[in-house]
Amino acid sequence: MSGLIPVEDLFINRNESGTWQNDISDSKNEAPDTRERTVILDEEIKALERQIEKDIERFRDLRKNRCLPFFIDTIEFEVVDDIFDALREKYKDCDGKLDVIIDSSGGDIHAAYNLAMLFRKYGYKELNFFVPRWAKSAATLIVCSGDNLYMSPIAELGPLDPQISQFNPLERRLEDFSPLHLGATLELIRNEFKAGNKDLANGLLQRLQFPLTLGYIIKSKEVSQNYMCKLLGSRLLKNLTPNEIKSIADKFTESYPDHSYCITTSELNEIGINVVKELEGPELDIIWNIYKSHAKKQDLQDEKNSLESNKNLDGFRKTGSSGNGNKRRKHIRKWGIP
Repeated sequence: MSGLIPVEDLFINRNESGTWQNDISDSKNEAPDTRERTVILDEEIKALERQIEKDIERFRDLRKNRCLPFFIDTIEFEVVDDIFDALREKYKDCDGKLDVIIDSSGGDIHAAYNLAMLFRKYGYKELNFFVPRWAKSAATLIVCSGDNLYMSPIAELGPLDPQISQFNPLERRLEDFSPLHLGATLELIRNEFKAGNKDLANGLLQRLQFPLTLGYIIKSKEVSQNYMCKLLGSRLLKNLTPNEIKSIADKFTESYPDHSYCITTSELNEIGINVVKELEGPELDIIWNIYKSHAKKQDLQDEKNSLESNKNLDGFRKTGSSGNGNKRRKHIRKWGIP
């Protein structure tokens, strides 16, 4: 299709397990049903890729802007490199106007801020974000960096309280928590002391992290607040005062009881972001088709990866070795870039 180029290594699930490489697991070792299913999956995936490309072209024709699909499971530093390469190679002619269709669960807040600033360079005249289903956590920061934000009726953003993994030396395991959990824990300890339960309170204190680590955890919340203030105040909510912007940023980082909290368009209006537009008509139809096609493609790709993983694992079990030095490879997802 004219103007639509498949790009590898752009949309990568970097949390996804790779498959063992080996030298003996070729098509001869596959069961006939597995080979046939793999061929069918390849055909269905290619058909969905063609449909996605057609829908992206339709959306571009409707909007008269270049359109970048940003469907990333987890935002990491490597993703910044991937997007930078794609923009440099394929989006030099966007004329300062860029539409970004985003679906992401979030990730690293620093990488997200870097991506937000990168999108601004290419959408320096007009930067629009479209959320068919969700842009959670660090992805929320990205969508708040543009001039316009469009969401489907069921789209959701999420809180920006940092999620931190720390090693618990007593139980010898990683624990994920938010600075907000720390405040609730300290309040619990204070209440136990007041109630005269000193043994319980002291026991809880002994399980807390090293004081300098606690200070770092509390301080990390300010990073999200600072990034949010900078991005909101310079484009999406540029007409608000710095104090109003800070109040909104504080809500994202402090006001929600759970990191998975569902922030809809009505919730955004309540906290002061009343410029969000709810998608409708042809724009909603196309955006939703792209989202559904990508979700189906991802399911098929996961099934294919599982078949390949099982095939290679069978080969590994037969030989007792992994062939090429026990190397793993990432599962690459292809996407059509208009």
